[in-house]
Amino acid sequence: MIYFDNAATSRTKPEVVYEAYNFYLREIGTSPGRGSYTLAIQASRMLYQARKNIASFFNIADPSNVIFTKNSTEAINLFFYGFLKQDSHVLISPYEHNAVLRPLQNLKNNGIIDYTVLPEDVIYNSSLLKNYVRSNTKVIALTLASNLTGQIVFSSQLAEEAKKYGITVFVDSSQGAGKKLVDIDRDKVDFLAFTGHKDLYAVPGVGGLVGRESFRINPLIQGGTGIHGESYVNPDAYPDSYEAGTLNMPAIWSLKTSIEYIEKNINEIISKENFLTDYFISKLSQISNVIIYNLNKKRVSTFSFNVIGIKSSDVVSFLSKKDICVRGGIHCAIKAHETINTVKTGAVRVSLNYLNTIQEIDTFISAVKELTECI
Repeated sequence: MIYFDNAATSRTKPEVVYEAYNFYLREIGTSPGRGSYTLAIQASRMLYQARKNIASFFNIADPSNVIFTKNSTEAINLFFYGFLKQDSHVLISPYEHNAVLRPLQNLKNNGIIDYTVLPEDVIYNSSLLKNYVRSNTKVIALTLASNLTGQIVFSSQLAEEAKKYGITVFVDSSQGAGKKLVDIDRDKVDFLAFTGHKDLYAVPGVGGLVGRESFRINPLIQGGTGIHGESYVNPDAYPDSYEAGTLNMPAIWSLKTSIEYIEKNINEIISKENFLTDYFISKLSQISNVIIYNLNKKRVSTFSFNVIGIKSSDVVSFLSKKDICVRGGIHCAIKAHETINTVKTGAVRVSLNYLNTIQEIDTFISAVKELTECI
Protein backbone atom coordinates (compact mmCIF):
# COMPACT_ATOMS: atom_id res chain seq x y z
CA MET A 1 0.00 0.00 0.00
CA ILE A 2 1.33 3.41 -1.05
CA TYR A 3 -0.04 6.25 1.05
CA PHE A 4 0.02 9.81 -0.28
CA ASP A 5 -2.77 11.36 1.82
CA ASN A 6 -0.78 12.73 4.75
CA ALA A 7 -2.50 16.13 4.51
CA ALA A 8 -5.62 14.38 5.79
CA THR A 9 -3.88 12.22 8.40
CA SER A 10 -0.32 10.99 8.65
CA ARG A 11 -0.83 7.24 8.52
CA THR A 12 2.57 6.06 9.71
CA LYS A 13 3.79 7.51 13.00
CA PRO A 14 7.22 7.31 14.60
CA GLU A 15 7.41 4.20 16.77
CA VAL A 16 7.84 6.30 19.93
CA VAL A 17 4.38 7.78 19.33
CA TYR A 18 2.72 4.37 19.43
CA GLU A 19 4.72 3.54 22.53
CA ALA A 20 3.71 6.76 24.28
CA TYR A 21 0.02 6.21 23.53
CA ASN A 22 0.20 2.63 24.78
CA PHE A 23 2.14 3.67 27.89
CA TYR A 24 -0.46 6.22 28.91
CA LEU A 25 -3.34 3.79 28.44
CA ARG A 26 -1.69 0.94 30.31
CA GLU A 27 0.35 2.65 33.00
CA ILE A 28 -1.60 5.85 33.78
CA GLY A 29 -5.14 5.41 32.42
CA THR A 30 -6.65 8.24 34.45
CA SER A 31 -7.72 11.85 33.87
CA PRO A 32 -5.86 14.93 35.10
CA GLY A 33 -7.63 17.13 37.63
CA ARG A 34 -10.13 14.47 38.58
CA GLY A 35 -8.67 13.27 41.86
CA SER A 36 -5.93 13.68 44.48
CA TYR A 37 -4.62 10.12 44.35
CA THR A 38 -1.20 9.30 42.90
CA LEU A 39 -2.21 8.39 39.36
CA ALA A 40 -4.42 11.48 38.95
CA ILE A 41 -1.59 13.70 40.16
CA GLN A 42 0.77 11.99 37.72
CA ALA A 43 -1.75 12.60 34.92
CA SER A 44 -1.85 16.31 35.80
CA ARG A 45 1.92 16.50 35.73
CA MET A 46 2.01 14.82 32.32
CA LEU A 47 -0.60 17.25 31.02
CA TYR A 48 1.60 20.15 32.12
CA GLN A 49 4.65 18.56 30.48
CA ALA A 50 2.70 18.36 27.22
CA ARG A 51 1.72 22.04 27.49
CA LYS A 52 5.37 22.97 28.04
CA ASN A 53 6.50 21.04 24.97
CA ILE A 54 3.90 22.64 22.71
CA ALA A 55 4.59 26.11 24.12
CA SER A 56 8.29 25.65 23.42
CA PHE A 57 7.64 24.30 19.91
CA PHE A 58 5.67 27.41 18.89
CA ASN A 59 7.83 29.74 21.05
CA ILE A 60 5.21 30.70 23.62
CA ALA A 61 6.54 31.96 26.95
CA ASP A 62 3.71 30.71 29.17
CA PRO A 63 2.56 27.05 28.87
CA SER A 64 -0.84 27.97 30.30
CA ASN A 65 -1.52 29.74 26.99
CA VAL A 66 -1.92 26.29 25.40
CA ILE A 67 -5.56 25.15 25.31
CA PHE A 68 -6.24 21.54 24.28
CA THR A 69 -9.12 20.64 21.98
CA LYS A 70 -9.91 17.51 19.99
CA ASN A 71 -8.63 19.02 16.71
CA SER A 72 -7.92 22.32 14.98
CA THR A 73 -11.56 22.71 13.88
CA GLU A 74 -12.69 22.89 17.50
CA ALA A 75 -9.83 25.27 18.29
CA ILE A 76 -10.82 27.55 15.39
CA ASN A 77 -14.44 27.59 16.51
CA LEU A 78 -13.35 28.30 20.10
CA PHE A 79 -11.40 31.32 18.90
CA PHE A 80 -13.99 32.79 16.53
CA TYR A 81 -17.02 32.28 18.77
CA GLY A 82 -15.14 33.34 21.88
CA PHE A 83 -13.18 36.29 20.53
CA LEU A 84 -15.32 38.03 17.91
CA LYS A 85 -17.87 40.59 19.07
CA GLN A 86 -20.95 42.14 17.48
CA ASP A 87 -20.15 44.03 14.26
CA SER A 88 -16.58 42.75 13.99
CA HIS A 89 -15.00 42.49 10.55
CA VAL A 90 -12.60 39.68 9.61
CA LEU A 91 -10.14 39.31 6.73
CA ILE A 92 -9.31 35.85 5.38
CA SER A 93 -7.15 34.49 2.59
CA PRO A 94 -8.70 32.80 -0.47
CA TYR A 95 -7.10 29.51 0.63
CA GLU A 96 -8.80 29.03 3.97
CA HIS A 97 -10.15 25.64 4.99
CA ASN A 98 -13.88 25.31 5.59
CA ALA A 99 -13.04 25.09 9.30
CA VAL A 100 -12.36 28.83 9.04
CA LEU A 101 -14.92 29.75 6.39
CA ARG A 102 -17.96 27.99 7.86
CA PRO A 103 -17.95 29.40 11.40
CA LEU A 104 -17.39 32.87 9.94
CA GLN A 105 -20.22 32.38 7.46
CA ASN A 106 -22.47 31.19 10.28
CA LEU A 107 -21.62 34.25 12.36
CA LYS A 108 -22.31 36.41 9.31
CA ASN A 109 -25.64 34.69 8.66
CA ASN A 110 -26.63 35.44 12.25
CA GLY A 111 -25.85 39.14 11.81
CA ILE A 112 -22.90 39.15 14.19
CA ILE A 113 -19.87 39.74 11.95
CA ASP A 114 -18.85 40.38 8.37
CA TYR A 115 -15.80 39.07 6.56
CA THR A 116 -13.85 39.76 3.39
CA VAL A 117 -11.95 37.24 1.28
CA LEU A 118 -8.69 38.89 0.25
CA PRO A 119 -7.53 38.59 -3.36
CA GLU A 120 -4.58 36.26 -3.84
CA ASP A 121 -2.17 39.06 -4.71
CA VAL A 122 -2.47 40.47 -1.18
CA ILE A 123 -0.79 37.32 0.15
CA TYR A 124 2.36 38.15 -1.79
CA ASN A 125 2.20 41.95 -1.55
CA SER A 126 1.31 42.91 2.01
CA SER A 127 1.23 46.64 1.16
CA LEU A 128 -2.10 45.98 -0.58
CA LEU A 129 -3.74 44.96 2.70
CA LYS A 130 -4.64 48.57 3.51
CA ASN A 131 -7.21 48.53 0.71
CA TYR A 132 -9.33 45.97 2.60
CA VAL A 133 -9.01 47.15 6.19
CA ARG A 134 -12.10 48.72 7.76
CA SER A 135 -12.45 50.67 10.98
CA ASN A 136 -14.04 47.57 12.58
CA THR A 137 -11.55 45.00 11.23
CA LYS A 138 -10.58 42.92 14.26
CA VAL A 139 -8.92 39.76 12.90
CA ILE A 140 -6.98 38.50 9.92
CA ALA A 141 -7.17 34.70 9.62
CA LEU A 142 -4.53 32.98 7.52
CA THR A 143 -3.85 29.33 6.89
CA LEU A 144 -0.19 28.48 7.32
CA ALA A 145 -0.28 26.39 4.14
CA SER A 146 -3.11 25.46 1.79
CA ASN A 147 -4.55 21.99 2.25
CA LEU A 148 -5.37 22.02 -1.49
CA THR A 149 -2.29 23.38 -3.27
CA GLY A 150 0.26 23.04 -0.48
CA GLN A 151 1.48 26.61 -1.01
CA ILE A 152 2.55 28.58 2.04
CA VAL A 153 0.03 31.36 2.67
CA PHE A 154 0.98 32.96 5.99
CA SER A 155 3.91 35.35 6.10
CA SER A 156 5.43 37.46 8.84
CA GLN A 157 5.29 40.43 6.43
CA LEU A 158 1.51 40.15 6.20
CA ALA A 159 1.26 39.80 9.98
CA GLU A 160 3.40 42.88 10.53
CA GLU A 161 1.29 44.85 8.07
CA ALA A 162 -1.89 43.84 9.90
CA LYS A 163 -0.36 44.97 13.18
CA LYS A 164 -0.09 48.51 11.81
CA TYR A 165 -3.89 48.65 11.93
CA GLY A 166 -4.26 46.99 15.33
CA ILE A 167 -5.57 43.76 13.78
CA THR A 168 -5.31 40.47 15.68
CA VAL A 169 -3.40 37.83 13.69
CA PHE A 170 -4.79 34.28 13.72
CA VAL A 171 -3.08 31.33 12.01
CA ASP A 172 -4.55 27.94 11.17
CA SER A 173 -1.46 25.73 11.20
CA SER A 174 -3.25 22.46 10.41
CA GLN A 175 -1.03 22.14 7.34
CA GLY A 176 2.60 22.79 8.09
CA ALA A 177 2.59 22.88 11.89
CA GLY A 178 5.38 20.34 12.08
CA LYS A 179 7.68 22.20 9.71
CA LYS A 180 8.81 25.01 12.03
CA LEU A 181 7.36 27.55 9.58
CA VAL A 182 5.90 29.83 12.23
CA ASP A 183 7.26 31.27 15.46
CA ILE A 184 4.47 32.99 17.37
CA ASP A 185 6.71 35.58 19.00
CA ARG A 186 9.00 36.30 16.03
CA ASP A 187 6.18 36.37 13.47
CA LYS A 188 3.79 38.56 15.47
CA VAL A 189 1.07 35.90 15.62
CA ASP A 190 -1.53 36.40 18.34
CA PHE A 191 -3.41 33.09 18.14
CA LEU A 192 -2.68 29.79 16.43
CA ALA A 193 -4.74 26.63 15.99
CA PHE A 194 -3.04 23.27 15.52
CA THR A 195 -3.99 19.63 15.13
CA GLY A 196 -1.91 16.63 16.10
CA HIS A 197 -2.81 13.99 13.55
CA LYS A 198 -1.26 15.50 10.42
CA ASP A 199 2.41 16.50 10.21
CA LEU A 200 2.82 16.63 13.98
CA TYR A 201 2.64 12.79 13.79
CA ALA A 202 0.39 12.32 16.83
CA VAL A 203 -2.71 10.14 16.88
CA PRO A 204 -6.14 11.59 16.01
CA GLY A 205 -8.10 13.25 18.78
CA VAL A 206 -5.91 16.14 19.93
CA GLY A 207 -5.44 19.71 18.77
CA GLY A 208 -5.38 23.07 20.38
CA LEU A 209 -5.49 26.84 20.46
CA VAL A 210 -2.42 28.76 21.61
CA GLY A 211 -1.96 32.44 22.34
CA ARG A 212 1.17 34.58 22.37
CA GLU A 213 -0.10 36.21 25.56
CA SER A 214 -2.64 35.23 28.20
CA PHE A 215 -6.17 35.68 26.94
CA ARG A 216 -9.75 35.59 28.14
CA ILE A 217 -12.46 34.64 25.66
CA ASN A 218 -15.83 32.94 26.02
CA PRO A 219 -15.52 29.14 26.39
CA LEU A 220 -17.00 27.10 23.56
CA ILE A 221 -18.13 24.21 25.78
CA GLN A 222 -19.60 24.20 29.29
CA GLY A 223 -19.10 21.22 31.58
CA GLY A 224 -16.87 19.53 34.10
CA THR A 225 -13.45 21.07 34.57
CA GLY A 226 -12.25 19.13 37.60
CA ILE A 227 -12.13 22.26 39.76
CA HIS A 228 -14.78 24.49 41.37
CA GLY A 229 -17.48 21.89 40.89
CA GLU A 230 -19.85 24.05 42.92
CA SER A 231 -20.07 26.62 40.10
CA TYR A 232 -23.10 26.55 37.78
CA VAL A 233 -20.91 27.56 34.80
CA ASN A 234 -17.29 27.02 33.89
CA PRO A 235 -15.09 28.70 36.51
CA ASP A 236 -12.95 31.66 35.57
CA ALA A 237 -9.81 29.55 35.77
CA TYR A 238 -7.13 29.54 33.10
CA PRO A 239 -6.74 27.30 31.09
CA ASP A 240 -9.23 24.92 32.74
CA SER A 241 -12.26 26.99 31.74
CA TYR A 242 -11.64 26.14 28.06
CA GLU A 243 -11.13 22.40 28.52
CA ALA A 244 -14.49 21.23 29.86
CA GLY A 245 -14.94 17.47 29.71
CA THR A 246 -12.40 14.68 29.83
CA LEU A 247 -9.22 15.42 27.90
CA ASN A 248 -7.86 12.81 25.50
CA MET A 249 -4.71 12.26 27.52
CA PRO A 250 -3.38 9.27 25.54
CA ALA A 251 -3.48 11.44 22.40
CA ILE A 252 -2.03 14.44 24.25
CA TRP A 253 0.86 12.32 25.55
CA SER A 254 1.43 10.97 22.04
CA LEU A 255 1.59 14.58 20.82
CA LYS A 256 4.12 15.53 23.48
CA THR A 257 6.25 12.62 22.32
CA SER A 258 5.83 13.31 18.60
CA ILE A 259 6.91 16.93 19.08
CA GLU A 260 10.05 15.76 20.85
CA TYR A 261 10.70 13.46 17.91
CA ILE A 262 10.18 16.27 15.38
CA GLU A 263 12.49 18.65 17.20
CA LYS A 264 15.20 16.00 17.32
CA ASN A 265 14.85 15.14 13.61
CA ILE A 266 13.53 18.37 12.09
CA ASN A 267 16.39 18.92 9.65
CA GLU A 268 16.20 15.39 8.28
CA ILE A 269 12.40 15.54 8.00
CA ILE A 270 12.33 18.84 6.10
CA SER A 271 15.25 17.93 3.83
CA LYS A 272 13.72 14.57 2.89
CA GLU A 273 10.25 15.98 2.28
CA ASN A 274 11.59 18.82 0.14
CA PHE A 275 13.61 16.38 -1.94
CA LEU A 276 10.69 13.98 -2.42
CA THR A 277 8.27 16.78 -3.29
CA ASP A 278 10.61 18.35 -5.85
CA TYR A 279 11.28 14.95 -7.39
CA PHE A 280 7.57 14.10 -7.52
CA ILE A 281 6.52 17.37 -9.12
CA SER A 282 9.38 17.23 -11.61
CA LYS A 283 8.38 13.76 -12.80
CA LEU A 284 4.63 14.45 -12.85
CA SER A 285 5.00 17.74 -14.74
CA GLN A 286 6.65 15.87 -17.62
CA ILE A 287 3.49 13.85 -18.31
CA SER A 288 1.27 15.28 -21.02
CA ASN A 289 -2.32 16.21 -20.14
CA VAL A 290 -1.39 16.77 -16.48
CA ILE A 291 -2.03 20.14 -14.81
CA ILE A 292 -0.31 20.86 -11.49
CA TYR A 293 -1.83 23.83 -9.65
CA ASN A 294 0.20 26.79 -8.39
CA LEU A 295 3.30 24.96 -9.49
CA ASN A 296 5.89 27.60 -8.71
CA LYS A 297 4.78 28.57 -5.21
CA LYS A 298 6.81 27.82 -2.10
CA ARG A 299 5.03 24.89 -0.52
CA VAL A 300 4.89 22.14 2.04
CA SER A 301 4.91 18.52 0.81
CA THR A 302 1.43 18.79 -0.74
CA PHE A 303 0.22 19.60 -4.25
CA SER A 304 -2.85 19.03 -6.43
CA PHE A 305 -3.23 18.12 -10.07
CA ASN A 306 -5.73 17.00 -12.67
CA VAL A 307 -5.53 14.88 -15.77
CA ILE A 308 -7.22 16.72 -18.64
CA GLY A 309 -10.28 14.82 -19.80
CA ILE A 310 -10.56 12.56 -16.72
CA LYS A 311 -12.57 13.30 -13.57
CA SER A 312 -10.48 13.58 -10.43
CA SER A 313 -12.64 10.89 -8.82
CA ASP A 314 -11.86 8.53 -11.71
CA VAL A 315 -8.13 9.19 -11.31
CA VAL A 316 -8.41 8.36 -7.62
CA SER A 317 -10.33 5.15 -8.37
CA PHE A 318 -7.75 4.07 -10.95
CA LEU A 319 -4.90 4.65 -8.51
CA SER A 320 -6.76 2.94 -5.67
CA LYS A 321 -6.94 -0.26 -7.72
CA LYS A 322 -3.16 -0.15 -7.74
CA ASP A 323 -3.06 0.28 -3.95
CA ILE A 324 -2.14 3.96 -4.18
CA CYS A 325 -3.98 6.26 -1.75
CA VAL A 326 -4.68 9.85 -2.79
CA ARG A 327 -7.70 12.08 -2.43
CA GLY A 328 -9.87 13.63 -5.14
CA GLY A 329 -12.89 15.90 -5.38
CA ILE A 330 -13.42 18.98 -3.21
CA HIS A 331 -10.99 19.20 -0.30
CA CYS A 332 -12.98 21.04 2.39
CA ALA A 333 -11.70 24.36 1.04
CA ILE A 334 -14.27 25.69 -1.40
CA LYS A 335 -12.76 29.19 -1.64
CA ALA A 336 -9.42 27.64 -2.61
CA HIS A 337 -11.11 25.62 -5.34
CA GLU A 338 -12.79 28.78 -6.60
CA THR A 339 -9.39 30.49 -6.65
CA ILE A 340 -7.74 27.82 -8.81
CA ASN A 341 -10.92 27.19 -10.83
CA THR A 342 -11.49 23.56 -9.87
CA VAL A 343 -14.97 23.71 -8.34
CA LYS A 344 -16.48 21.66 -11.18
CA THR A 345 -13.62 19.23 -11.65
CA GLY A 346 -12.27 18.84 -8.15
CA ALA A 347 -8.58 17.99 -7.90
CA VAL A 348 -6.34 15.05 -7.10
CA ARG A 349 -4.28 15.86 -4.02
CA VAL A 350 -0.92 14.27 -3.25
CA SER A 351 0.60 14.79 0.20
CA LEU A 352 3.82 13.16 1.31
CA ASN A 353 5.83 12.81 4.45
CA TYR A 354 9.47 11.95 4.95
CA LEU A 355 8.74 8.22 5.28
CA ASN A 356 7.65 8.01 1.64
CA THR A 357 10.18 6.75 -0.91
CA ILE A 358 11.43 7.38 -4.43
CA GLN A 359 10.21 3.91 -5.38
CA GLU A 360 6.66 4.79 -4.32
CA ILE A 361 6.77 7.96 -6.37
CA ASP A 362 8.06 6.10 -9.43
CA THR A 363 5.21 3.60 -9.09
CA PHE A 364 2.73 6.48 -8.95
CA ILE A 365 4.25 8.14 -12.03
CA SER A 366 4.06 4.89 -13.99
CA ALA A 367 0.39 4.52 -13.05
CA VAL A 368 -0.48 8.05 -14.19
CA LYS A 369 1.37 7.51 -17.44
CA GLU A 370 -0.66 4.34 -18.00
CA LEU A 371 -3.86 6.26 -17.32
CA THR A 372 -3.03 9.14 -19.66
CA GLU A 373 -2.30 6.71 -22.47
CA CYS A 374 -5.97 5.71 -22.34
CA ILE A 375 -7.16 9.20 -23.23
